Parts: sequence; structure tokens; C-alpha cells
Amino acid sequence: MSHERRDCKRFALNHPVMMGASKDSRHLAEILDVSVLGMRVRMSNQSVFNVGQEVNVACLPQQNQTDTQIFRCCVVWENAGNLEVGLKYLQ
Repeated sequence: MSHERRDCKRFALNHPVMMGASKDSRHLAEILDVSVLGMRVRMSNQSVFNVGQEVNVACLPQQNQTDTQIFRCCVVWENAGNLEVGLKYLQ
């Protein structure tokens, strides 16, 4: 675990997203927490995302919103047993 990661305050979020390396391979996931540097995401299935891979995370709109927020990220760690990945923002 890097020193930089521990110094960032994280905020619990539990927000549904679609995540994938391309528009054709998006999977339902959930943002568990976020910081100014990135986010921790739990996938809903055994999707394989490798460290170093770039992915798009599309936040599903709330009931009163129409815009979808999309974040370009890079996978910095993965835990296949927990279906979780750590992402760093690229934007």
C-alpha cells in the first residue's frame, strides 16, 4: 500500500456504475468509496480488470438527473476474491 493512498481521506459512496474498457464490454459495478485520487469499486461479476488497464466508469444517473458522469481511470490494484479494484483518475 503506498503512502500517498493512506494520506487521502476516503468517503463512502455506494453508488451504482457501469464499468468497462470499451462501450461493448461494460459491467455493472458499485463505487464503494472515493478520494481526490481515485475510487474503490466492487464488480457484480467475475470481470477481469488487470493492473495498468484503462477503464471507463459511468455513474448511473439518480432519479432527478439526466446526465451520466464518465470517469477515465487506470486500475492500480485488484482483489479477485472480493471482486474489487482500486482505480486512479486519469482526467
